[in-house]
Amino acid sequence: MGPADAHRVWGAPTETIAMTVEIDATDQLEKGDPVAAAAGIVPQLAALEMLLYPSTALVIANSAMLLAGTIEILPPEGPLTVLVWGPGRAVPVRLESLTITEQAFDVALFPIRASVELSVQVLSYNDLPATDPGHALFLVHQVLKESMASVAGVTGAVPALTSLAGA
Repeated sequence: MGPADAHRVWGAPTETIAMTVEIDATDQLEKGDPVAAAAGIVPQLAALEMLLYPSTALVIANSAMLLAGTIEILPPEGPLTVLVWGPGRAVPVRLESLTITEQAFDVALFPIRASVELSVQVLSYNDLPATDPGHALFLVHQVLKESMASVAGVTGAVPALTSLAGA
C-alpha cells in the first residue's frame, strides 16, 4: 500500500468483543428448577464450551472416513454463532477464547455460580460468503451502526450550533 492508497478502506476492520458474563443458579434454585437442582449451571457452561468444539458425531464420522482414506483433511465447519446483546445489536461471531472461573458449588460439587470471560471475533462480509446468513446479518449491523453514527453527529451538532447562535 503506497501513499496514494492512504485513505482507501479495504473492507471491514477486524473487530473483537471481550466481555465477562456472570452465571448464577440462585434464582432457578429458589424456584425449584429441577435441572438447576440436579446439575447447577453445568448445562449453561457446556453450551458455551460447545461453541469451541465440533460435534462428537462429526469427529467420529470424519475419523472413520480418514481411516478409510475417503476424506480430505479440512477443519469441520461450525454453526453460525450470533452474539445478541440488546435490540439492534446482533453480529455473527467466532468464539476465540473462553475462560470459566467456577466460584460456588452445591453439595455434589456442581457449580452454581461462575464468571465466564469470553472473546469473540466479529465475522464481517470479508469473512463470510455472500450466501451465508451471517453476511447479511453483518450488513444490517453496519447499517445500524452508520445510522447511530449519524444520530451522534446530529446530537453533537445541535449544542455546537446553539452555542454559536448564542455567542
